Amino acid sequence: MKGTRDTCPLCGRTFEVLTTKDGKRIIIRGMCSWDKDKVIRFYEKLSLETIYTRFFSIIRYFEPYVNKLIKEGAFVIVAEDADTGEIVGIAEAIPQGEVAEGGIVVLEEYQGKGIGMAMARALNRVLYERGIKKVVGYILPDNIKAFRLVKRLGGRLARYYESMILAEVPVRPPEEAS
Repeated sequence: MKGTRDTCPLCGRTFEVLTTKDGKRIIIRGMCSWDKDKVIRFYEKLSLETIYTRFFSIIRYFEPYVNKLIKEGAFVIVAEDADTGEIVGIAEAIPQGEVAEGGIVVLEEYQGKGIGMAMARALNRVLYERGIKKVVGYILPDNIKAFRLVKRLGGRLARYYESMILAEVPVRPPEEAS
């Protein structure tokens, strides 16, 4: 399958190779359609709490969701452990005009290592290149890690609902994105 034209818009693009404090080398790159099974396995490894935090419900079968990302040409960044080839994080954005709805999730044992921020920088670069002005996403009220990431990215909590908060993050020129 590799070597054929891919439907994923970021396939073949590497953004960064990150070395974490504990020495893991993480490749931040665009998802390709042939990553589908690895991406599904990634989601299946998440704890129920992390799944709920990302999707606001418990999902056990991820193939339809991953198929949708591929079919709709979503901008998807993966974080891949260079030693194991395992996907350890995913950042995605689905553009709607000048706004994109996005989300980031990292395997629990890889959280707190800068991977989410590296994927956010890569996603910012892609969205900036495509003229997207801001990213919006919904966050559960107790998701402190997401609030911190939004703040580090220069975003704000824009609207409070009963069970979630709408966050907005401006898309910036890559040299300004932290």
